[in-house]
Parts: sequence; C-alpha cells; structure tokens
Amino acid sequence: MTLWTPDPAFMLAAAEEALKGAGRTHPNPSVGAVVVRAGHIVGRGFHEGPGHPHAEVVALREAGELAWGGDLYVTLEPCCTRGRTGPCTEAIASVGIARVAAAVLDPNPSVNGGGAKALRALGLEVQVGLLKRDGLSVDPAYHTFYGKGRPHVHLKWAQTLDGRVCIPGGGYITGPEARLRVHRDRYLADALLVSASTVVADDPLLTVRLDGQAKAIVRVVLDNRCRLTGKERLFSTCPEAGPVWIVRPGGLPDPDWARQEGVSICPLPLDPDGRFDLRAVLTSLKEKDLMAVYVEAVGHLSSSFLRAGLVDRISVHVAPILVGTTPGPAALEGGVSPTGEVQVMRQARWERAGVDFIVTAELEDPCSLA
Repeated sequence: MTLWTPDPAFMLAAAEEALKGAGRTHPNPSVGAVVVRAGHIVGRGFHEGPGHPHAEVVALREAGELAWGGDLYVTLEPCCTRGRTGPCTEAIASVGIARVAAAVLDPNPSVNGGGAKALRALGLEVQVGLLKRDGLSVDPAYHTFYGKGRPHVHLKWAQTLDGRVCIPGGGYITGPEARLRVHRDRYLADALLVSASTVVADDPLLTVRLDGQAKAIVRVVLDNRCRLTGKERLFSTCPEAGPVWIVRPGGLPDPDWARQEGVSICPLPLDPDGRFDLRAVLTSLKEKDLMAVYVEAVGHLSSSFLRAGLVDRISVHVAPILVGTTPGPAALEGGVSPTGEVQVMRQARWERAGVDFIVTAELEDPCSLA
C-alpha cells in the first residue's frame, strides 16, 4: 500500500489560518485548517474563540461538496469530545474526507491522541507530526499549559544600550514602534503581571491599546508589601479593560478599595525573603484557566522568574541611547539560573522596531505529545 506524503506547504497555510485567531481563543487552542482537493485549497478556516465553530468545521463548510475525497490539514489533532460543539472527528468523516494531516497531537487529556484514533477507526488515513514545530508555535501557551501544568510565561523589559531601565526625568525608554509591539504581545496573553513597585513608580494603565482590536486582559499585581492605595490609574479602567487581581500576603483584611467591581484579592503566603512563591502564583492563574502570562518586570522579579525556570520566552527591547549612571533597579538583580550558570538564549532573533531593537528568545522547549 502506498502511504500518503502530505505537502508541508498546505500545513503552512493552515498555520497562517490559525494565527488569525491568536489571542482570542483561550482556554481553547488557536487552530487553523485547510481542505485540499486535487492539489488545490478549496476550504480554509480558523477558530475564533469559545462558542464558535472549530477550524476544521469552518474549512469543511467553505469546501462544501469539494471536501468529498479530499485531504484535511490541521495544526492540531481534531477533537473527539462533545462540548459546546460536536466532535470534529464526526464532522470530518461525515463529509467524506479521506486523509488527515495534523501537525501535533492535542495535549488536552480529554483528547490526547483520541481524535487520531477515532478517525482511523472510521477508515481515514491519519498522519501526525508534519511541521510539528510550526504547529506548536501557533499557540505555545496551550501546549505549555497542559505539558507543564502552568501558564506560558513571556518575560519582557525595556532598557537602554548601556543596560539602564530608567532614564532621567522618567518616561518611555523606547519609541512608539516598540511600544506598539508591547501591546501586540499583551493582546496574545490572557494576563499581564507586574510588581506593585512598577505600579507605584509608573502608574501605568496596563491595558491593551491597539486600533480596532479591543481586548480585556487580566491585570495581576504582586503587592507583597501592601503598597497599593486603590487610587492608581489601573483601577479606573476596571472592569471595562479587564479585571484587576492583587496578590497580597495571606491573613490580612481586604482593603476597602478591593470592593470595587472587577477587583479581587488573591492571598498567598510570603517566603522567608518576604516574596511570593512564583510557582504558587502561576498555579493560581492556571486554576482560573489563564494559559498565557505576559510579565513586564525588572530587578528581583525578573531574576526570580528566570532563576525558578519559569520563563518560556524572553523579549528585551533595546533603545539606542546611553544614560550612564541613573537611580533605579537593574534589568536583572540576582542569579538567573538555579545552578548559577550562564543562560544561553536559544533561537534568539533580532528585530528592528523604529529606532529600537527587540531581541526575543525561547528559553524552554515547546511541549508536545507527537
């Protein structure tokens, strides 16, 4: 019997579809699919978010009768469970698709290879693993969430060319193009995490500000020294721009301003150094189905995330300016690895953003089951 050799170009097309829904689908995954008949794409689809049809169904509907005897390329193994929508495996088989190529298995235990098994039981040829890395990169947070049992963490900070994170007189270090990138990365996240020191020093809104792409995002503030007063600007945007979760030491009475709509107090114990256990923080976010966390931090907080091995992706925004000695924390304060060794940035890539540069690197291997 001649085995089918799927075409990587069609999987890349499916990945392009998946990215159209990025930032809107969690706790569902971002997924893209294309239907191919006689070497041509006859149907495309992506998942828009909870309650919307899955990517496979959208692509099959567009293909219509042309789906019969065709091939389906999908970035994630089709589901075999019944939730808000029916199983994609049944929809695929019902329209006469002959062969299915999936980039990667679904790490959700409710699927976990069951979709591929169901399709094969229905007589379809199924191949898993075509352009696996591309399939993982579509929605790395979804795979981290199930593969590592915690949210995916993207750590970011901005600095001058000489490594300073503050400039005389305050204000932004980087220009508008780099700041636009920050909002795009925030859009891809479910939660934005900062320290209370950042809120007190800069009084930021911590919102997603993109033209034509409004999104509410959970704002998480680590307030181990109970410095917030409730008068900071982020509270004025709550709950419209997203809820505000304040992590405070356990055993303390809630402040009066915590009664504001959309504001929640998350009590956690402090460690002997007077800081929160970051794994416990991430566990509390995971329990609320938050899959992607964008951390904007410097100093001890950024170092602590790195030292605990909790950073999956790091982005450093570098402005081509020199300021010399200036008050304020360093980008990193303390060790950055559990063993004290130097961390080598893998897959580092430099991008130009106006006059600034952004270096992004992956610190953790993507999680997958295939």
